[in-house]
Amino acid sequence: MPSNLTGEGIAARQDLLQSSQTLGTTVHAILLDRFGQEIYSWEPVTVALECKAEFECEPCTTVMDRWCAIQVAMCSDAFFRRIDAFLSVCNTLSSGEPYADIFDPVTTEEAAWGIAEIGMNRDFLPFSPTIKAYLKAAMKQDGYDNTAFHPIFDQVFDAEPDEQAIRNSLAALGNTENIDRYIKENIQDMASQFNTIPDLKNVDNEIISKGLHKALRDNT
Repeated sequence: MPSNLTGEGIAARQDLLQSSQTLGTTVHAILLDRFGQEIYSWEPVTVALECKAEFECEPCTTVMDRWCAIQVAMCSDAFFRRIDAFLSVCNTLSSGEPYADIFDPVTTEEAAWGIAEIGMNRDFLPFSPTIKAYLKAAMKQDGYDNTAFHPIFDQVFDAEPDEQAIRNSLAALGNTENIDRYIKENIQDMASQFNTIPDLKNVDNEIISKGLHKALRDNT
């Protein structure tokens, strides 16, 4: 955890914490890098207050919603076991808008990004049969068959899903498929966001390669 931030580093974090375009992994890196793992146990109001004290800004609603989605995925198995949590996390990481009491389906692109982004942030657990069934139905509707899943979804259907395999697949994305295009655009946005932070510049490549925790540890 850095002891001193330059004015430029603080200003970059202020801009990102106040922007509705900031991705969940970027928010996670900013908070974990500054506050350490105790951040996972903090209530949202505490996170907001600590950010105001440390960075002299109030995180926008979308940033806080994306952080809460990351926190759910980091601190429990809900993303892997419960369809409501899976849909909520994927919706929030993609659009910044969590769903409340209604069943809000996600597109295959949004699901793929949610799975990919969680794979950059933590180790995977096996996904529940309900989540697998939902994704198979969504992909069938989009024209996939049971033998031609996107590599990201192959890991979901594996009995022991591998987050490293997910990250490896991100380095081999093409340009022709909607899922690949959607994920590449988000990765490019993430790279641009990290590149505005002087002390975290280019750490996005390390996050994709080995996960956020190792990337931040090796960056110190």
